[in-house]
Amino acid sequence: MEIMRTPTSLLGKLGASACGLLLVASSVLASDIVLQKVPLPTSVDAARSHIGPQASFALINYNLKDVQSKAHALYVSSGNDLKVANNLIDNQASTSFGFSVEDRSPTAVIDLGKVCTLSQLSAIYSARAGVVDFYVMQSLPGAKDGDAPESLKIDSSALARLKSVGAVIDDGSQGRGSIKFPATTGRYVMLKWTPAAHADSPFTVAEITATGPSRENLLASNVNFSNNRTTLDSKDVPDSKDVADSKDIPEEVPPAPPAEGPPPTLPNPPPFTFIPQLVPTSE
Repeated sequence: MEIMRTPTSLLGKLGASACGLLLVASSVLASDIVLQKVPLPTSVDAARSHIGPQASFALINYNLKDVQSKAHALYVSSGNDLKVANNLIDNQASTSFGFSVEDRSPTAVIDLGKVCTLSQLSAIYSARAGVVDFYVMQSLPGAKDGDAPESLKIDSSALARLKSVGAVIDDGSQGRGSIKFPATTGRYVMLKWTPAAHADSPFTVAEITATGPSRENLLASNVNFSNNRTTLDSKDVPDSKDVADSKDIPEEVPPAPPAEGPPPTLPNPPPFTFIPQLVPTSE
């Protein structure tokens, strides 16, 4: 993804309009945000139809652990189809995720899978006037003991305590932005959009990118979860005791006996010699 910085000249051109956008952003802070948990990627369900019951159960357990250890979309504030929320980080700008038209402050939370060090965040989104705030969080606000409930509410006081690592002000002509900041550690990335005015079309985000100090894309591991293909290696295959009773495994067929060889050859016949016999005649 091409990373663009918000030009400093743009901030100067915005002038009073930028101040207006910031006033809108501060007024929206007074409202609560209710986030909905994103379902697991469909690759788990796709794998179930190809293997037996025991193997399917073991594979799903493995996928649950594998998903949690990789970057994936965790929460969104709205959307008609939450299953495609991982389009936000599939490394393809041609795919996107759309929030509901009624959503006054579209918000997405990305789980990096582990604590990482970040220095830059970028996004490609609908080109419209507003402010995009970026957050890097060690834990989920409002969640207890690292749990990720099905619904997460961030009230106004919790949101006010969050400190963004940067913001992008868009005058409606950019549709992309990037912010750099001192190296910050965290496990969760949150993007919060505050529009300058309500629009009749949904706000969409095509791509979110998180970059570390060594310029690596920390969300690249999500690519395996953004499609329906399932790749299995030796660690994906359950132990033999888990699938010993599966009916999908064909019965072992005993090997066929070896075929008979050619008959033994007969010895060559002895050479034939003709010996004439003379019979005496009477006188």
